[in-house]
Order: sequence, then structure tokens, then C-alpha cells
Amino acid sequence: MKRTLTTIMVLLLLIPLFGFVEETASLKNFLFGSEPACSYDKWVSHLAEGIAYPGYNTYAPYDRQLSGFGNYVTPSSAQLTSWGTIVDLFLAGDFESAQLAIDNATFPYEIVLFHDIDTNRTYYLLREIPNNSFTDNNNTPDTYDDETGAFAYGWGLYVYNPQATRPIIITVPHPCDDFPTPYIGYEALKIWDARFLLINGAGREVKWTQVGTYTNSKTLSDPTRVAAHPFNTAYKKFADKVRLDFDTLEFSPQIHSYDWNIHAGFASNQISAGNPRNCPNLPIRDLSSLKRDMINMGSDLMIPANTIGIHSPVYLNDYYAVNYTTHDFTFQDGELEYAVNPNIDLPAYQYNQQMTYTQSGTTDYDVYEPFFHVEMDELPNCYEITDNTYKWFYGWNENAQRWDYDNVMTNFLSYYLRWVRDLDIVMDDMFNMDDSLTPPAPQNLYVQNQSLTSITLGWTKTDSYDFDTYEVLYATEPISDANYSVFSRTNNPYLASPDCELITVTGLNNANNYYFQVRAKDKNGNLSPLSNEVTTIPAPANITGFYAYGMDASVRLNWTVSGQNFNQGFTVYRKSATSDYVMVDSYLTNMSLSNSTGTNFEWWDNNVVNGDNWTYMISSTNLNGQEFNYNYPASASPQPLHRIYVRDAAGTLEDSITFSQNAYASDGQDTYYDVSKSTPSASTYVWNAFWEQYWGNNGTHLTREIKGGYNIDLDVKTWVMRVRSTQTNQPLFISASSDFNRAEKLYLYDNGTGSWHNLFTGPYQFTVANTDNRTMTLYWGNLQPKVTHTNQSNKLFQGGSQASFMWSNQNNFLTQNLDLYIKNATDSLFLASGVPATNTSYSFTVPQDIDMPGAKFYINVHAVDGLVSTYASPYTFALVPATNILYMEPGWHMASSPWSTLVPSVTEVFGAGSSAYTSSIDSPWLQQESFLFGSSYWVNLPGETIYSSNATISSTEVTYALQPGWNFIPNPHLISYPLSTLRFTVNNQLFRFGEVISQKLISPAVYVYRNGAYIVPTEILPYESLYVKYYGNPTVGGYISFYPYFTAPVINPPDPNWQYRIDISSETLDSDGFVLGASPIASDGYDFKLDTPTAPEKHFPSLRTYLTRENPEDVLFTDTKLRAEFRSPFSAIAEQAKTWDFTFVTPDTNPVNIAVTGINIPQGYGMQIFLDNNTITYSPGLNYIYTPSSAGEHHGQIVVTNYPVSNSDLLQTPISGLQVYPNPFNPSTTIAFSTPISSVVNVELYNIRGQKVRNLHQGTLGSGNHKLVWDGKDDHGRTVGSGVYFARINADKHKQTVKMVLMK
Repeated sequence: MKRTLTTIMVLLLLIPLFGFVEETASLKNFLFGSEPACSYDKWVSHLAEGIAYPGYNTYAPYDRQLSGFGNYVTPSSAQLTSWGTIVDLFLAGDFESAQLAIDNATFPYEIVLFHDIDTNRTYYLLREIPNNSFTDNNNTPDTYDDETGAFAYGWGLYVYNPQATRPIIITVPHPCDDFPTPYIGYEALKIWDARFLLINGAGREVKWTQVGTYTNSKTLSDPTRVAAHPFNTAYKKFADKVRLDFDTLEFSPQIHSYDWNIHAGFASNQISAGNPRNCPNLPIRDLSSLKRDMINMGSDLMIPANTIGIHSPVYLNDYYAVNYTTHDFTFQDGELEYAVNPNIDLPAYQYNQQMTYTQSGTTDYDVYEPFFHVEMDELPNCYEITDNTYKWFYGWNENAQRWDYDNVMTNFLSYYLRWVRDLDIVMDDMFNMDDSLTPPAPQNLYVQNQSLTSITLGWTKTDSYDFDTYEVLYATEPISDANYSVFSRTNNPYLASPDCELITVTGLNNANNYYFQVRAKDKNGNLSPLSNEVTTIPAPANITGFYAYGMDASVRLNWTVSGQNFNQGFTVYRKSATSDYVMVDSYLTNMSLSNSTGTNFEWWDNNVVNGDNWTYMISSTNLNGQEFNYNYPASASPQPLHRIYVRDAAGTLEDSITFSQNAYASDGQDTYYDVSKSTPSASTYVWNAFWEQYWGNNGTHLTREIKGGYNIDLDVKTWVMRVRSTQTNQPLFISASSDFNRAEKLYLYDNGTGSWHNLFTGPYQFTVANTDNRTMTLYWGNLQPKVTHTNQSNKLFQGGSQASFMWSNQNNFLTQNLDLYIKNATDSLFLASGVPATNTSYSFTVPQDIDMPGAKFYINVHAVDGLVSTYASPYTFALVPATNILYMEPGWHMASSPWSTLVPSVTEVFGAGSSAYTSSIDSPWLQQESFLFGSSYWVNLPGETIYSSNATISSTEVTYALQPGWNFIPNPHLISYPLSTLRFTVNNQLFRFGEVISQKLISPAVYVYRNGAYIVPTEILPYESLYVKYYGNPTVGGYISFYPYFTAPVINPPDPNWQYRIDISSETLDSDGFVLGASPIASDGYDFKLDTPTAPEKHFPSLRTYLTRENPEDVLFTDTKLRAEFRSPFSAIAEQAKTWDFTFVTPDTNPVNIAVTGINIPQGYGMQIFLDNNTITYSPGLNYIYTPSSAGEHHGQIVVTNYPVSNSDLLQTPISGLQVYPNPFNPSTTIAFSTPISSVVNVELYNIRGQKVRNLHQGTLGSGNHKLVWDGKDDHGRTVGSGVYFARINADKHKQTVKMVLMK
């Protein structure tokens, strides 16, 4: 779409010099669309762009990332000062002076009083005027996506909502690579009624340091990282304004998105309270029992499968993940309770400028979090992560081969506005922060630990929504009204958390006895009752850390002390999992445990057995003999330390290193467990070391490396080892210590030669040509052989043909032999056993009578240690008999031939008297004499047929061209095809079935003919043909492919709310039917996935029935004859009726049976069918015999109500046929309905908040059809904003309501 931009000269003609601008327009259209009432529009198209590192920050798929499209001006200090003055004047409402200051500073900015017609709000805008010299054609020949004009300063857009009721500042700092975020920011501004919205005006790569390779840390145009950015000058002043106006700290949501194909496996929304805040609170998490937080406003199933395109169901922990490590966070809905997903990798930039300013002076533990950070996945993981899906998600129209700019964010907003609305629900309570309750008293106060000048207390937490702090009262005598001191959040911010249950009271005198009580205080000054009282004295030592390390048959204890006062010494206790603590050493017998000036103590326990788990505790004792346990025990497990030696042939040069595994270690760098080693410095040496490339700045060599514990009988871990020696070209040997168990395995892989060696069979001999590092890898544990199948295409193997399979065998020196077999869900075919490990292929002749669909090729690998591992092929195939049999019963069928070379006659296959027909564009029905592969047939059989042939079948992928409209397609294979596995090629691009449905290229209704009726099957059977409707333009090449056993997601939409199935049948003809109902994803207009076309007319006399949408207001319906049509659900509060028109076609006047099946029909609903002069009222199990008055078409109506009806009721319903068209509309729409008798009718219009907007009609209307036009204005003649409206029609105490959507 061409972006229009007037010249600066025209602007000067429109407004007085130094005057601000006033516009009445749609803010949404100004930001994202076409708005002729503004001096320029589509603000997002003028963002300054840049590329510093291609692919580093990905832009929208519809927007080419281009260097030199716009610019960012790094402001001088004088410019920042001027900018600050401008912002001050802007906030003060002195727009004339602000504009004068802008012009004096020569900034390309303007002040705008923006009267938004969508919200009826006046916003104040501080916006940049684009520079029209910048252009970008987005590298396409079409002009619809050209961008004319870019921001040359790139300082951003600032929207001030002076009427806002909430203290919210929304920031969008990365609008180019986080391209959906301006759209979410705008919606949030409206939904949250925020005071400010700030959107940066330039991409992160527009301006950077130009030093080295680009990373985001080097940007100069990112306001989250650059303090001296005009964005931050404005942000701070806006925040100060909020604090002044609302007398509270601002709530600052910052909106980001992340690249669709990089952060795989993470939730759709990664939420944090900033970084490194790990204890998020309101609005993210409510630690009280109210659970009044945004996550608990969600639901276990956030988005049902296939609600927004084709996708898997989205559950709460798929939709949300929250950065938290402090305190539990659970979702509860009355039935389910589980932990909220904590896995995120984008918690926010640690020095985020807006975060830092807003969080200054706050604590991580307060129940109110002023900063909110969200990262949205630009293609949620519930979708297939493919280019096709990504482009569809952002409005690509494959048929038109262009972007639908009116809908680039339709799918994104449908998916993500849920979190915006969930957040909105909890905001008022959060800002009010008053649950009108006194906090309950904390319970069960106890002493957890004593130290030199501090006491650690524990208690059972209180429950308070508006919690402020715990107050610990302490004194040197029993606590009374005025004898205590208070230890609260001002002393330790952790006390601000309502879930705090352990705190250390500091600043105590070691000589005093202390008494303690605790109470809770809320934000409104309410104090809970006091807890129970406890008393204690400080310990004689301040132990600051206590650690245990399991070594070989020993445990090393280490503790640090920062002060002692008359401490006699320390005592060591030990316990196992099955025993209590037992003293194992004491200062009374070990003088090393009595050192009054010591700060670092070490004690070794050499009386332990490898593999056991031990827990240790220490205590200190004062001069009075009072013992004080340090109540933070340490645990360890001793494990064998094994050694790897390297030596020369003479044994005169040797070096060694040690390794082990331990449950208390990790695979990362662990203190004490992992010990570094220096490189050799002697003139003659052999040397070895373990090597960790990513530890330290330049890697780390280790003399001891202990990895995290694992079961060496089941798993394997590796150690990278480096070897060096001055003994070049001479034999060197690597060996292992002899302290391994007999069942263990230890293999050495020489990276230099590619050879393997079992170190338990003896030393490994090698030579080095120089003194460089030689890298080897040590494998300790259950190293097993591994087979990798050579991939091949899925196919069919016919009996008598050759089938071949290939593979590779990794670590075949560990392989004894192989077993080969084929298996599917029910059967298996054994091929060979004892196959040598060196074999990498196998061929066999497929048995003549085998029938194994959906099979895979399996290899059982027998290792030399007796273990057996199984490897299945990644491809799938079918084994089918040499001779295949076609069986059909009498009657009409849609048939196909699987024999690729066979040319039989129709009568040969289907019997004497049978006939077969094909269809083409030129002639819908052509009788055929032969039954050929690659053609689809309607066949009519006078009797049952059984035909067999051993001719060659089609075995590989087959593709057919598609034409616009219905396509009659044969199944080319002797296997079934689930609908989701059909593949399509459009414009030389491969699509899954779900993807072409999303692109509205293929109808989801695929038809086959079975048992005398069209059905929409779940799968296409062998020997069967199908109807597929293709909506592509003739110039858009389309193909359908049958690729055996292709896998793709299922494509069923969410279950309907309710539905009726109407089937008609007769004794002499076949049957037909249609479905109508309500769906949670339906509108009352055209829904491509739900409102599906009826099947093509049949060649032979038959019954036919379908729903019709042929009225003038139905112009948006691609298909007017429908097999299914779903509408939006009924109102929960108003009585409504919905009408469906239908047509019934019969070739004769014989009676037909009309069967109606209701599914999930709510109690109290009514349904009636009107056909000719017949009125049929639904009841469960309804079957009605209808005798048509003539052959041909008969037209009727079906009326469904959300209230009970009878025949007489519905015949006299004062309102019927209520419709609105067009809908959505702009600027006017027609409300049409009928009244069977003269009635007093009142038509009122309401907005979504229930406020009456317009009384459109009041008075008597005669019988007949009526049309009322609403021009989109209210009772005062003012144009209303975009949104959802309701027309309520009242007639003779009967009410109906219909929804309308005004879109501008």
C-alpha cells in the first residue's frame, strides 16, 4: 500500500507558524493503516531501519530490512536539554510554547491534539514528521507495499492520554525487530486506559558503535540500553508526572517479541518483573489465597486446537512462562492445581533504562511490581514452525501473492490479546491495594539458628492480598507495649514478601538474651495480632558457610567463620539416611576444632564407604557450655577417584589426572571438585590434562574433573583429554588405574587417528609428531553401538518385488551382530539374524501374500556386552500382496485404480451392466470404456464385484494438477490417506493440508461417496476417489500430492457449542444432509473453516439438500450452497433467534424422511423447520415423513432459539429473519427483519459496555419485511468509534439481539 505524505510546505499552509496540529481521525489508522484526515499515516511504515549484522534482528516478513531507510540522530547534551524542556511544556499542556521550542531547536517534530474517533478520546501526541526523501519499494515490482518517508531523527512517538484513569506507562522500545509490539501497545493503551504510550522510532541497528562485530550491546539507538536517549528523557518525566497525578508509583509494562525460529520450546509469553528479579508479585503473581493475578485469570486450556488457524491446543504453561525462583507459583482453577512454567530465557536486559528508573527504591519482594516485561513468540510453538505458517500468520495471501496489510496482525492479536485482557482484569484491585481485611497473625514462631550477632527466626506465613511487611518485635525482656525494637522491610527487604517464613535479625548484642514476636502489616496500616513469643541468646561464632565434598573413601568438610566470642570450639555430627546424628569429633578431643581466631576450618571424615550418602552438622559452644547447632547441614557422598596415566616406553616420564562422578557435583565447573592444572614447563615431559573449552576466558586444563552423578551401567559421559610430550615419534602409553569394577566400561577415542581403544584390555600405544596438544576423548559408562538408517522416501513394496534398506553402524567394534525385521502396529516380518556388524545394507524379495501397511524397518543391535538396542527407520512403507482384490457392493461409487500399467475394461472390473464416468472442465460427465490408473470415476454396479490383479501397483508419490472449483481426484495407492496427510503445491511451494486451509485455497470439506451418501471422511480409502475444492486463481498453479505416510497435524476445529444434523433419505433414492449450529470461533458471517460448500451434483437422480446464503447481504460468502454453516453462540442474557435458509431438491414426489439429530443442545433451546406449509418442531430422535408436492427445488427455513418454542409460538413470533448487512461495516449498515403482524417495535443500539448509543426506531410497524439503516452515529449525531455494537429489537414483549462490528 502506498504511504502518502504531504510536503512540509503543505503543512505550513495548513497550520499557523509555530502552531500545534489538531486532527480528528482514527488513531489506529494513523498508526497502522490509511488515514486521510492525518497529515501522514501508517506511522509504523516510517520507522528508521538498519542492518548491522544480517539476520541478527529479524524484521517483519512483509517489511524488507534496509540500511539507510531513515536515521537515528544521537543527541548532544544541549539537544537533550531542549528536548526535556519540550517534554515539560508538552506535559503542562502549553502546546504553543512546546511547538515553538521544537521549531527553535529545529527538531522535525510536532505537537498534535488528536481527537480519536474510535475511542472518543483526545490524545496529545509528540510525533516526528517523516523525511520524504527516504523510500523503500520492499524489493517488489508492485507499489502496494512501497514505503515513502522515514524518520530522520528516530526519537519515537509519545502518546499522552490525559483522561486516563490508570497510572500506566506502556513502552515499545524495539518496534522494528519486535514488529508486532506497536500493535499490542496500541491495544493495551485502549484496554488498560493507560496514561502514556511510548514507541521508539528507530531499529536497534540503525546507529551503533561500529566497533567489531555487531551485538545489541553495541547499539546507540536502543533506549533500553542507552541512557542519553530522548526516549528516556521523556520516560522519566512521564513517570514523574504519573507519580504526581496518581500519588503512586507508575506501572510500566514493556512489550517485546522474539524471533519465531530461534527460541524453540519456550512458552508464547515469557514474563518477568525485570532482571534479575526472581520473586515476581502483582500483577504477575498473587501470593495470597485470592490468586488475583494475571496467570490465574487464565484457564488450563487457553486456546482450543485450531481456533486461530491450524494449531495444537494451547495450555496455560504453553501460553505463559514466568521468571521466578523464589516461592512457589501455582495455577488453580478449582479442579486443577499445578506449578506455573518457570522456564524462560529472555527475562529482560539487566540494565534496562526504563526498568532501572521505575524500580529505583523498590524491592523485589513487595506485593506490587512496578515493572512488567513480556516477550511474545512471533510464531507460537503450537503452530508448525514453517515458512508457510509464518507468512500466513502475518497476512500473506498465497492466492493473491501479496500481503493483506489490513490483516497483518489479525492472527497475532487474536492469539495474544488474551494476556492483555487477563492483565486488565486484575489491575484495579492492584492499584486499589485494599482487601478490607486485617492480616491474620503469623503462626508457630521458632528459632532456626543463632549466630554471633544475629538470630534466624522461622514462622508460618500469613495470608494477605495487600501485604506490606512482617515486623519482628524484639527486646531483652518479655515483649510488652513499648519495650521493643522493630525489624522490618526497611532492615531486610525480604520481609516485604508475604511468603517470607525465615529471616535473620541482625545487629544484636552477643551478651544479651532476646525475646521475639512477629506480626504482619498491610498497605493500609492494619496490623495482625502478634505471634507466639520465643527467646534465645546469640551463638559464640558466626558461621558464614558450611560445605561437604565427597572424595575417594573420605569426605572433606569446610566452614568459614567471620567472628567468634568466647567460643570453646566446634563439634562435628554425622548421620546417614537411616540414622540420627552422631558426634564424630569435637573440640574437646581435636584441638584443630578449637581456634578462637580462626576463619577457615577443614575437617576430613575418613571413616566412610564409597557410595553412601552422609549428612553433617556442626555446632559451637560458649563458655557456659551452651551448644548452638548451625542448622544448615551439608551432605556428601564419597565416590572412587579414578586415574588416567600417560608414560613413555621406559617408564621414566609419567603424568596422571583423576576423574569421577558424584551426585553432589555438576557437569559444570564446581569448586573443589574440579581442580585446574598448569601446562608443562619442564624441558622433558609427558603431560595430560582434562580440557574444558568454555571454562574461563581461554579454556581450562584440569588435573581433576568430577562430573555430575549418573548410572554408569545405563548411561555414558565423556571427558575431553589433552596429551603433550617432548618424546616425539616414540611410543607413548595411556592406561587407567585398576580400581574399576569388572562390569564397568572405559573407552578411549583418539581424535588424531580416529581409533578406539578399550583401556581395560591394556594401555593404549600412540606416538606424537610434535609437542602440540593431542586431543582424545574418554568414554566412561554404558557406551553402546548406534545405527543410523539411510533415509529413503516413503513408498509401497509389492509382493514379488525387491526391497532394499541401508544403514551405518557407529562404534561397530562394540557390535556382535544385527537382527533385521519389519514391523507395523499389528504384525512383524523377520528378515535375518546374526548379520555381521560390518554389513550396512540388506535386500530381500517381498513375500507374495503379505499385507503390512504402515511398517518400518527395524535393526536390533546386539552389543558385545550382551545389551540389545533397537533402531527404527525414519521412513514408513507398506508391504502389499502381489495380487490385490477390489471388492464393491451394488450401487454408485467414486472409484480409482491403483494398477499403474493395467488397462482393463469397465465391465471386466465391475461386471456386465456396469458403467463408469469421468468428469472434466469441458464436459462434467463422460462415459468411459476402460478403468485406468490416474483417473477418477463414478461407477454404477448392478451387483457386487470382486476383481483381482497382480499387475504393478503405484508405489511412490503421485501428483495431480488442480483447477479452480471442484476437482475429482483418484487415490493412486493401495493405502488409506488421512485428510491431514494430503500435500499440496501452490506456486511451487509445498503446503500441508492445514496450511492451504489457512490460506483459504482448499476447502476443509473433502467428499467421498459411501453407502449411498456424500460424507466428509477422516481418511481416503484404497480404490476410492474424492472431491477437493480449490479456490486458487487460474494463474496460481496448484497441485495435490499423495505421498505415502506423510505426517501432519490434525485440522479439526474446536468442537461446536451445539449443532443439528439434518438428513433426508428415501426408499428409492440416496440420502443427503447438512449441519448447522454454533461454534466458539464462528461469526454470523462467512467462516471459511466452518461454513463449507455442499458437494457437487451427482450424475444420477438423487436427493440433494443444502443451506443457502444467497441474499444480497451474503456477498462475502465464497460458497452460497453449504453443507455446514455455524454461527456465533447465542447471548447468555437476551432471548435470540437465528434463521438458516435451506433448499431441498428431489427428482420425484415420493415421500422422504427428514431426520434431525441434536448434539449438545442446551436445555431450553428450541428448533423448528419450515418447509412448504409444514412446520416441524424438533424433539430428540425426530423423524418426519415429508411428501413433496412436486419434483425440483423446495425452499425452507430453520429457526433456532435460545428459549423454548412450539409450533404456534414460532408461527406468531413478532420478529423473524433478523439480519445485519454488511457486517462488519463502515460507515453504515442495514438491520433487516420481518414482523408477521402489525407490532409496536423498538430498535435500540448499545455498545459493548452496555451503554445505549442510539434509539434507531420506536413505533408501530406493519406486517412484512423492514429495513433500518444505521449511519454509525449516536443520538446526538456524533460518529461513534470502531468496535462491537448490539441492536436490540423489542416487539410485543419479544426481544432479539444481533451483534454488529464497526471497522474503520
